[in-house]
Formats: sequence, C-alpha cells, structure tokens
Amino acid sequence: MSTYRSFILALLAAMLPLSAFAAECDKAVLTETYAKMHRDDQALRGRYIEILEKENRNEPVDPKEKDQLEVTISNTDESNQHTLDHLIAQCGWPGSLDKNRAALSAFLIIQHGELDYQLKHLDMVKAANKRGEIPSRTLAMLIDRILVRQNKPQLYGTEFEYGSNKVAPIADPKNLNQRRKKMGLPPFRAP
Repeated sequence: MSTYRSFILALLAAMLPLSAFAAECDKAVLTETYAKMHRDDQALRGRYIEILEKENRNEPVDPKEKDQLEVTISNTDESNQHTLDHLIAQCGWPGSLDKNRAALSAFLIIQHGELDYQLKHLDMVKAANKRGEIPSRTLAMLIDRILVRQNKPQLYGTEFEYGSNKVAPIADPKNLNQRRKKMGLPPFRAP
C-alpha cells in the first residue's frame, strides 16, 4: 500500500470519532438525551415518596416493592451520572439548551447523586447559576443537601426527611427568610 493511501486511511480513521462526537453533541440529540434522563430520574421517585409517607404513618407497605424501587432508582441514578459525565466531557455543560430544561435535568442528576458526585459538580452548577441557566432557588437546594450530608446545618431550609417532612437543622434560623428571599425562595413555613 502506498504511503499516500496509508495516510488517507489513517486520516479517515482519526476523523471517525469526530463525526460521532458531532452527532452526539447535536442540539436535537442532546435535547432528547437530557429529556430522557429527566424522565428516567423522576419516573419512580413519586411512588417511592408515597411509600415513605405510608411508613411514617405506620401504614403497611410492601417491603419488596420498596426494595425494588430503591434498586431501580439507584441504578437509574448511576446510569444518568455516567451519561451526564460523558456528555459534559464531550459536549460541555448543556447551557441554555432547550430553554434551560437540559440544565435542570443535569441539576437533578447531580442533586440525586452521592455527596462526592455533588461536590465534584458544585462549581459547575454555581457557574450555571451565574449565567442564568439554573435558578438561585435550585442552587440553594443543592447547597442545603450537601451541607446536610456533611452533617452541617442547612442555610435555606430546603432539606427535610421524606415521609415525615421533618426539617433538617437550619443555621441561624433568625435570618433564614432573608437568605431564602435572596435565593428566590418563599418565606419558610414549617411543614
């Protein structure tokens, strides 16, 4: 095989990943991918919260259903996190794609991740907030969840125990509503 022919084949082989990258980062493809991740993220959480509420009221629940939901939600979260990390690495943060719905999907995946995953993406979410892609009230939810998981008092009063609605400890409760107002949250009312 000639050197020229070898060069052309090598060049074409090198360009294949670029075409896959271009297709993967196409706005329509990204919009659908983020929408699917959002649907998958939310699909079973409502039912799971219903079960937790029943448990809190000392009503009978099906332990097998609860266990299966926990496994399915965990598997979905892991899959979404893997996909999100891949998309961010290949295409960047979703920005204002799909009228910021893609950024909200990314936020939910981060919010539902483990603490180390949340911390890994916190600066990215803060930057998205500064650019207007994520509302301040949404950022407040992530900050509170991180603080609670670090066994620290939350700042904005957005974290509570699902099922019982018991509010996690709040730092400086006297100034809570001032902080909430700054983040676009309504005044705090205990459940």
